[in-house]
Amino acid sequence: MSLLGILTRPEGMLAVLWPANSVFVALLLRLPAVNNPVGWGMAFVGYVVADILTGNDLPMAVSLAVTNMIGVGAAVWVLKPVSNEHRTLQRPLFSLHLGLGAAAGALSAGGVALIYGLLFADPHPDRVAIYWVVTEFANYVVILPFTMTVARLPVIISGAQKAIAALRDNAKSSRHALPALSLLFSIFVADLAGGPGAIVFPVPALLWCALSYRFNQIAFLMIVMSALVMVSLEHDLVASLPEDADPMLSILSTRIGIAMLVLGPLTVSSIDRVRSGLLERLEHAAKHDFLTGVFMRGAFMEIGQQRIDQALAQQKPFAVLVMDLDHFKMINDTHGHAVGDSLLVEVAKVIRNCLRTDDLLARLGGEEFAVMASGVSSADAALLAQRVRENVAALRVDGPNGTQICATISIGMRHCAGAEHAILDDLINEADQAMYKAKDSGRNQIVAA
Repeated sequence: MSLLGILTRPEGMLAVLWPANSVFVALLLRLPAVNNPVGWGMAFVGYVVADILTGNDLPMAVSLAVTNMIGVGAAVWVLKPVSNEHRTLQRPLFSLHLGLGAAAGALSAGGVALIYGLLFADPHPDRVAIYWVVTEFANYVVILPFTMTVARLPVIISGAQKAIAALRDNAKSSRHALPALSLLFSIFVADLAGGPGAIVFPVPALLWCALSYRFNQIAFLMIVMSALVMVSLEHDLVASLPEDADPMLSILSTRIGIAMLVLGPLTVSSIDRVRSGLLERLEHAAKHDFLTGVFMRGAFMEIGQQRIDQALAQQKPFAVLVMDLDHFKMINDTHGHAVGDSLLVEVAKVIRNCLRTDDLLARLGGEEFAVMASGVSSADAALLAQRVRENVAALRVDGPNGTQICATISIGMRHCAGAEHAILDDLINEADQAMYKAKDSGRNQIVAA
């Protein structure tokens, strides 16, 4: 990483992009096992070797390594107490914590650079220190969001393979690449146009990307955009200045501008992520029973009818089961509603464990549950019902004073061969009537409609 950063270093200046420090910070925070003397020692050797390989002498390489590592330590010290959600940028306030960590790392490195300048009689120690602070701050802001959220390599490879397959098999998936392509085009236009206003050309494309991609994908695009824009603008700037002109202020301004430019899309992406998560939770709450976590009647009727229509179109059999706990009112009256609620939760778990992953389970109300299973024969549906009945009968739930509560369940079943038109509401009513016949016959039984 140090070598990669050195390759972006203009002559006589600090690197445009320096990923080593951000990668090291992320490793220390995400992998605590690295945060030990061995880990720090290996990092120090890596910094020094990279500088020596690219032409610096040993004293200079050591001084640069010490400066970098002190900055890393300060950033880690600030970010370590922060909650994992904020540290991994899952909340909009991440920009505040990111800014504090970046500022701590940058100011610490700049302070060390200032001390070096005073000790070795540098003619402009304040200038060197400011250069370090601005450059380090910009690099942390640009690179750290990606290093803190990037997945492990196998996950990245798997995701890339799936994306390539989706693009190859589905033309509509290619539209997903449009925001990224628009970003690359805007960077090309910025490079072509030049001038101080070119730095904001990518903003519309960045916002489009922020609303289209996952956070770590946005963070990666920020690095690409920052590298291309900064390298282009800085090199053009240095080339266009008179020989005796000082490019430092213009370069620092560019680097700060890029850092500020990055924060906007990242914050938008984070807010959109929180909003999407909230909508998902609201949708889940609207469709699922708050006590047992299974579908409520409305969602079950909607999704179940879709499954039935699909089964009928494919002429596949399916079954609807309605189940009701026996003597549940007596359990509530005897042991209390809290025990009754615990029993419902455990019964729902038992039923779910008896089902296949694509079978539907709902709580219709009170102690009544319903199941819709596609692609099952009449015999398989009967076996499913029998498995549920036996597992519920074997269930034991802790009650007050060390007692154990048990229950049985009555089941009504309606099986369809797949060739007849069917309405889920009618099937539930038929299965419900069969369930009441099971109760009238002594409970803890299965009756087919």
